[in-house]
Amino acid sequence: MTTLDAAFDILQCPSCGAPLVAADGGAKCAERHHFDRARQGYLGLRAAHKGKGAPASGDTPEMLEARERFQSQGFHDAIAAAVVDAVPVESRGWLADLGGGTGWYAAHVLDARPELRGVVLDASAPAVRIAARAHERLAAVSADVWTGIPLRDGSVDVALRIFAPGSAAEVRRVLAPGGRAVIVVPHADHQRELGHGLKLLKVPAGKAEEVAASIPDATLVSSVEVRQRVELSVEQALDAVFMGPNAFHQDRAKVEKVLVEWQAPISVTLAVTVVTLQLDA
Repeated sequence: MTTLDAAFDILQCPSCGAPLVAADGGAKCAERHHFDRARQGYLGLRAAHKGKGAPASGDTPEMLEARERFQSQGFHDAIAAAVVDAVPVESRGWLADLGGGTGWYAAHVLDARPELRGVVLDASAPAVRIAARAHERLAAVSADVWTGIPLRDGSVDVALRIFAPGSAAEVRRVLAPGGRAVIVVPHADHQRELGHGLKLLKVPAGKAEEVAASIPDATLVSSVEVRQRVELSVEQALDAVFMGPNAFHQDRAKVEKVLVEWQAPISVTLAVTVVTLQLDA
């Protein structure tokens, strides 16, 4: 049995909330909603929600390529290590990486916590194609977790939300008793140097404190700051800009022109807080 087959124990229909079961070519629920399983190995659960418009499409292939290059060079290793440290060694059951993209962080946790199985949920079909082969104990699902998480109530033992927006109420709903949420939020000065001369999106201050209070009946286990200065080439700085939502608002050639004028190496601050919350057992 594959991890995706096993994940039907926790998946629910994004249209009506009924449990999903395997069906020819994909999945179905009792209300006859049907969803396809892609030949690349992921399950497609993107569905329109009344009053919320079309489901999000997520990150583009170009954004994913930029992120993979940046991560492969070690710039996010310290963040990944802090996420792993936030997940107890004895953890077992299901991990859900919400808005988890290619499954890079989830794979790090699964490598270190062998009793966990995981599922990545992300709106980007190109991302979950990669996630489907990121780890043998990781399933991949295309889903717009901003409008609703297609997981059953109380089904998840560990929920990750890393650089991804989402509803705290939905995270609370899917967490099992004793479950733990690990949420990574950038500081206001995260990559601030790249904003000089460029109109990049700004991170508001106080996000970590807001997240720490976002699930009222959860206990704040820890709030760990990860901060470092890195020296980037022009190409690496371009990837830092275009691996995230700035890619939807910036012209790469114009940004490259500005960065070339600065001359490498470009010193950049990476600063996030890893917030860990836990429900009572």
